[in-house]
Amino acid sequence: MTPLSSAAELERLLGKRMNTAIISHFNPDGDAVGSSVGMKRFLLSNGQESEIVLPSRHPEFLGFLDPENTIVCYADMKERALDIIRSAELIICLDFNRLERTEWLADTLAASNAVKVLIDHHLNPDKSKFDIVISDPSASSTCELLYRTIMSFSTVQGDPHRLSHDTLTAIATGILTDTNNFNNSVTPDTFSIASDMLRCKVDLDAINTMVFKRYSESRMRLMGHLLTDSMVIEPSLNASTIVITLKDREKFNFADGDSEGFVNLPLMIGKVEVSALFSETPEYIRVSLRSKGHVSVNALANAYFNGGGHERAAGGRLYMPVEQVREYFLRSLEQFLQTTTPDRQ
Repeated sequence: MTPLSSAAELERLLGKRMNTAIISHFNPDGDAVGSSVGMKRFLLSNGQESEIVLPSRHPEFLGFLDPENTIVCYADMKERALDIIRSAELIICLDFNRLERTEWLADTLAASNAVKVLIDHHLNPDKSKFDIVISDPSASSTCELLYRTIMSFSTVQGDPHRLSHDTLTAIATGILTDTNNFNNSVTPDTFSIASDMLRCKVDLDAINTMVFKRYSESRMRLMGHLLTDSMVIEPSLNASTIVITLKDREKFNFADGDSEGFVNLPLMIGKVEVSALFSETPEYIRVSLRSKGHVSVNALANAYFNGGGHERAAGGRLYMPVEQVREYFLRSLEQFLQTTTPDRQ
């Protein structure tokens, strides 16, 4: 449940009409963009301006949430992004549990004297860096948690009809994407909120089309290539690995967001319990981990991949040649399972 005292304190702060910045994480996904735009739209409907700053660009298929292109991306507008943070009196951080998840923005955020609010559903938030923390790892998404928070405001009184259609659409987008179209991490609250959205005439079918059915031809061809030529199953560990190389990125004209959902595909194979996707960039190897069954990929990412996340969905980074990542992953997973599953020893 949403901590009512924290939500009340946030509502009090918003009533002061402070200069507000909204921040989310590097490589923003639907939940990051949806919660950020949802927060901005809610503030705007109450006569309060704010600005969204993201460390890197969001995927093109989420552009419908920001048709006016108001989101400020640090990768494109470094000084403007930093100026927004430096001048903010209130900073609302969404969908990340540590400032480090904002990459190049982290130092500026840490140095800011603004009141910092965190709304997030990841495990183990760094509460020491924030003045108000609204956290619930059991929530399907940060958007779900944001919705519950706003519903608790005295000015809203639990009535979703008091929220603008744009606010509800953005929040619905985050819920839809983080649950993989209501297939993962859902709770009774998730479906209750979806029902609220439908009663308020939010077109979930249209959002589903925009998010899951508007990919490029090159993405589809990349997916086919990876499943045919890159996916490797390790039966002894019930694990799958997929590697996207820089050559793959060039050949298939890779764009931000093109690999969204790829890591989930091997889990459709009955015997696969852990899936790992490694995406090579010029600076590092991006790691995405998913699981079904008993394996905590959050703990695995923390122990071996400089990352973390949720019990069944996590990520991290590696700094090694791409040719070495499969062997490193399988060795790490075997050690991890021996430690966490005694009967494997």
